[in-house]
Amino acid sequence: MIREFISNIFFNTALGNGFYNELNQAGFLYMSLISVIAIIIFRYSEKINLKVLYFFCFFFSAVTTLNVLRYMPYGGDAKIYCELTDYSQTSDVSIYNTTLKYTFNYPPIFENIFTRLCAFNYVDNYYFYTLTFGILFLILSKKQDKNIFLYTLYFFGSFLGLRWSLKTGNFVFLELVFLTLFVFNYKKNNPISYVFLILFGFQRIWYLLLIPIFLIIDRDQYFKKLQLIFVSSFFLILFNSNNLYSYISSLFSIEEGYSLFKETPGHNTPSIYLGLLNSLNLDSSLVALIIYSLLSFIFTFLFMRKKTLSRDIVAVVAICFLILLNPYLKPYHFIFFVPLLLLIKDVYLVDTRSMLLSILYPSIFWITASNLSVGTITGYFQTVCFGLFVFNLVQLDLDRHD
Repeated sequence: MIREFISNIFFNTALGNGFYNELNQAGFLYMSLISVIAIIIFRYSEKINLKVLYFFCFFFSAVTTLNVLRYMPYGGDAKIYCELTDYSQTSDVSIYNTTLKYTFNYPPIFENIFTRLCAFNYVDNYYFYTLTFGILFLILSKKQDKNIFLYTLYFFGSFLGLRWSLKTGNFVFLELVFLTLFVFNYKKNNPISYVFLILFGFQRIWYLLLIPIFLIIDRDQYFKKLQLIFVSSFFLILFNSNNLYSYISSLFSIEEGYSLFKETPGHNTPSIYLGLLNSLNLDSSLVALIIYSLLSFIFTFLFMRKKTLSRDIVAVVAICFLILLNPYLKPYHFIFFVPLLLLIKDVYLVDTRSMLLSILYPSIFWITASNLSVGTITGYFQTVCFGLFVFNLVQLDLDRHD
C-alpha cells in the first residue's frame, strides 16, 4: 500500500498530471494551505538552519528534475523538431508553413544545425547535451572560485528550468552556451560579449531587446560595441537570408494558422502576455504584441534607471526581466538563469530567501500540484517565484550598498 502510494506520487510528479485536471475544491484548499505555509516560512526564513535547507533543496529538486526521465513520454520537442527538419528535407513544404500542426520557431540557419543534431540521434540522447553543459558550467564556476555545491543546487533547481529541459528535449543548450560566453566576457568588460549576446538573442528574437538595453546601461567602449553589433548582425542576416522572410512571417502570422502566441497560458506556457490576454478575453494580435514589447522595454529600462545597483546585478536583473516578460515564455526558459549565477555573489545565493524561491518552493509546489486537481493556470507559480527572486536579489544588492 505505502509502496504503491509513493509510486503514484513519483508517477504524477514526473508527468504533472494534476495540471491537466480542472481545479476542484480539494485542490484549491490544499494549494491555499501550501501557499500560506510558504509565506510563513519565507517570513521567518532567517531562522532556518542552512544545512537542513540544503538537504530539502537537494532532495525535492532531485525528485522533480531527475524523476522525469523515469516515465514516458518525454523528449516531445526533440521529436517535433527532428520530424519537422526531416519532413522539410524530403518534401517541398516549407518548414515555416503555418498550416502545419507546429512550425519551426528558429531562424533558417538552425534548420541545418538541427538536421545534423537529429542525424546523431538527438531524440534519444538530448539530455546528454544539457547535462554536459551543466558539468562544464560547474567546472567553469570552480575556476571562478565559486561554491560548486551551491551552484549544483541552483542548477538542479533553476525554477524547474532543468526539469522542463529534460522533459521536453528543447534545444536550450545552444542558448545556454552563448549566454554563458556573454556572461564570462561581460565580467571582463570585453566588448566581444555583445557578439555572444546577439547570438543568444537571435535564437528567440525576443532577447534581442537586450542589445539596446545593455547599450543604454553600459556605455563603456560604446563605439567598439556598436561596430561588433553591426558586423555580427550583418553576417547573421547574410547566413540566414534563405527563408528569412518566411521565418519572420511565420512568427507574426497571428491571425491565421499556427502561432506561438495562440497557445493556452498555464503550466506549459506561463507567459504574462498570454495570461493578460486570456484574463481580458482578448485575442493575440500583432498590435497587442508590439504594445506589450514596448511597455516591457520601457518598464525594464525605468526600473533599472531608478536603482543604484552594482554593474553585475544590473545585467542579471535586465536579463531576468526579459525572461519574465517574454510573451512566449516557456518553463524551460527559466534555465537561462543558470549562467547568470556567475554574476551573482555567493553571499546572495546563500541567502535563505533566494534558495526558497528558486530551488525549494517551485519543487514543492510542483510535487503538490501534480498530485491534486489544480488546473493548468496554477502553473504560474513558477513565474511568480522567479519574479520574487529577482526583487529579492535587487533588495539584497541595495542593502549591501547601503
